[in-house]
Amino acid sequence: MSTLTPPKPLPDLQEPLWLPAPESPDLPVNELHIWRVRLEEQYADDAEDWLTSPVSRERRDQKIEALFRQDIMNRYLGEQAGGETLAGPASGLRVAMARCDHLALVAVSRNVRCVGLDVERVREDIPIEEMAGGFLDVRAQWDLRVTWSVQEKAWKFFQFWTSNEACAQARPKSLSSPACRVSGFSPEADFIAALAVEGGPEAGVVFWDWSC
Repeated sequence: MSTLTPPKPLPDLQEPLWLPAPESPDLPVNELHIWRVRLEEQYADDAEDWLTSPVSRERRDQKIEALFRQDIMNRYLGEQAGGETLAGPASGLRVAMARCDHLALVAVSRNVRCVGLDVERVREDIPIEEMAGGFLDVRAQWDLRVTWSVQEKAWKFFQFWTSNEACAQARPKSLSSPACRVSGFSPEADFIAALAVEGGPEAGVVFWDWSC
């Protein structure tokens, strides 16, 4: 029986430096922040239940995810958060969230630009070219078709997938809106994510690791 080696990121894919999360992050106009949480690392009190019960695991994931979102808003807004998750013009922030399996990400920017975010686990056990025919443009489909390495094909497919999903979140519905800027990164060994930005000045990205 053959064994597949772990998938590797594409050569031009960023592998971020995740910094310890600050209690009161400063968010200038020329920065975007991306926060990461590994949900299973927050289960220390009931790890056995998490391993044995899928229903309990999903409920706990949702609980940690909500706490993750609210805590981030509290760090930026303080008392303004008022116990509710706020985003958009009322808060002065734009927020996008993405989750896949045990990994959750939140992108935060000032309200001068729209942002979109998506994350997926890279898989090789799916009909990549058939799925690509349903939503990718002709150039991207051809790029996948002429990529012979199964691992590289999988990474490329999910790079296209996450980029499209992030752009769909970031772009207003106006047909005249310009194309968004997309940057890809690998938040964990076999995951790929995309951050899409539309409008506003160019901004640097800072990556924070979160824990409750």
